[in-house]
Amino acid sequence: MRNDKVKVIDTSVLVHDPVCLQYLIQNEVVACIPWTVLEELDGLKMRPDIGFDVRQATRTIEEMRSADHPHIQIVRNVSWKGIEFLDKGVNDHRIIAAANALRDQYEVVELLSKDTMMRIKARELGFVAEDYYRDQVEPDHGREMPRVEVSFDEIDTKSFTFGYQPDIHGEIPINGGVVCVSDWKGDFKRPEEKAEWGEQFAAIRRRDYFRIIPKNMQAFGIRPYSGVDQTDPDVNPNWPQHVALYLLSRNDILLVFLEGGAGTGKTLIALAGALERKKDFRQILITRPMVHLEDKDNMGYLPGDIREKMDPWLRPIWQNLSVLKEIDPQNREMIDKFIADKKIDIEPLDYIRGTTFMKSILIIDEAQNLTPHQVKTIITRAGVGTKLVFTGDLDQIDRKRRLDRVSNGLAYAAGRMANQEIVGHVKFHTSVRSELAKIGVALL
Repeated sequence: MRNDKVKVIDTSVLVHDPVCLQYLIQNEVVACIPWTVLEELDGLKMRPDIGFDVRQATRTIEEMRSADHPHIQIVRNVSWKGIEFLDKGVNDHRIIAAANALRDQYEVVELLSKDTMMRIKARELGFVAEDYYRDQVEPDHGREMPRVEVSFDEIDTKSFTFGYQPDIHGEIPINGGVVCVSDWKGDFKRPEEKAEWGEQFAAIRRRDYFRIIPKNMQAFGIRPYSGVDQTDPDVNPNWPQHVALYLLSRNDILLVFLEGGAGTGKTLIALAGALERKKDFRQILITRPMVHLEDKDNMGYLPGDIREKMDPWLRPIWQNLSVLKEIDPQNREMIDKFIADKKIDIEPLDYIRGTTFMKSILIIDEAQNLTPHQVKTIITRAGVGTKLVFTGDLDQIDRKRRLDRVSNGLAYAAGRMANQEIVGHVKFHTSVRSELAKIGVALL
């Protein structure tokens, strides 16, 4: 027996990060790929949600094997010694059996998998099993927007800004939103007016100053909404929506993350913001990952072409567009014309990632179901004049066997891209649906 260590790579890792092999060999890891993993990749290559990544992973394997790279091995053998009770027809078990066969050659055999159940099974059978940690971020528990105090005397009522002082205001990322408790009314038309101290307006941090957001922010007829009687003086405005609408309105902010729970208005705000700035872009493109129930591919059973198969996943988009149509008769006419002329278009995720888009705005909905590699591929396809908007909810991850709150693409990209002058991130906390929906979010 050699005093070496190898890692057996599960299919889930290759799908999650198609370039994981390059990362592993840089760290001098000997990566072993069971034959069953190759078969699984072959069966997944036409999946509309992950096919792009599978094909890239297989190309990487081919290139490395063609170069006879010493750190990459294909494992053909399996051994059921000591694990005879396992069902030999289950692919996960065959991958474990391949790892079992390697125990005769290597002192330490580790299994690398994004699949929680696979790791549990492997550990119960005496293997070392690890998650793939390369693209995880520090957990963020979703604190609400910070409150800062700013007096009337601190505000420049010509530029509507005030200074940023980290020792007083705390660590606020660039383009991070804050709620301002102030004795200034926040009225741009009558800047001399004061008010009683309270939550008066929102602002975003630029470099060494905060820029105050106008209180009349709107997009395509959509205004910040708290989901309750907003004439009630005890109800504060929906400040995160104020900040989101402002970030979407800025042409110098090219990447926006809108994160929040069910019914907080993420998708509606994103669509309204895109339509409000329609003259700045050649096209509005919308996509979302087509995640199936229990992560199983049922798409092949649906009738029609790729776009007709996508329809069940796109109903929330159509519903939000319908809401925007109902605000004004002119909205309906314009949206219908834009759809007919392909100025508003909905694309499968693979098509989005396979093209460079110039002067377009891309809305990627349900981004919590994307892998970090998928999000990176989308962002790196952005051409000149293109703006990207990712929306998602970290509590609604549908690929829980392979993704979690710290390893999904939305959390990863938002964490890694923070503090860039062209990037903004807003977290919504207030449900704008019915009281019943709010209670459901809170208690269920």
